[in-house]
Amino acid sequence: MMMYQTSSRQLVRALQALMPTAIIAILHERPWHSLTFCGAQTCLSVMLPENAEQLRSTIARQLEDHEFSLPGQLVADIAITETAILDGKYRLIVDALLLDD
Repeated sequence: MMMYQTSSRQLVRALQALMPTAIIAILHERPWHSLTFCGAQTCLSVMLPENAEQLRSTIARQLEDHEFSLPGQLVADIAITETAILDGKYRLIVDALLLDD
C-alpha cells in the first residue's frame, strides 16, 4: 500500500506544478489490478481560487494532453469527474488511474 501512496504523492506534485495556485489533497486511493497490469486508483480534491471558472476548462484540456513523468508509474487515465463551488472557491474532483511501469 505504501507504494500507491508514494505514486499518488508524485502525481500531486506533478499537478501542483501544472496548477501552482491550487490546493491539492488525496481523498482516497486503492489498489487496482487487471489481468496484465497493476496500479492504483486515486481520487484527488483540487481547490482553485475564486476566479477559476474559466481555469476549469483549461485544466481539463491540460489533463487530457499532459504527458506526466512519474518514476515507475504511467498515468493511464486522468479526468475531472466532479465540480463544486464551496465557500466561493472551485473544488474539482480528479480521478486518476496509475499503472506500475
